[in-house]
Amino acid sequence: MIDSQDPLIDRLIRRLDTGDSLHRRNTAGALRLHGPRAVGAIPALTQLLADEDDRVRNEAQRALDRIRRTAS
Repeated sequence: MIDSQDPLIDRLIRRLDTGDSLHRRNTAGALRLHGPRAVGAIPALTQLLADEDDRVRNEAQRALDRIRRTAS
């Protein structure tokens, strides 16, 4: 169960689990823009670091970097 205490972030986290790589990449990008608000997405974004699509992996890493940097 996803429970980041933020309904928008929860919806975005669920959208990371789609079969469409463009959709996963764009969702990771959306989470990146939310910065520290998206701290609950860190586990799901970390899983994307093993995605088959390098563009998804890159966007997931960018999101993780921003979330971690702004959450400290």
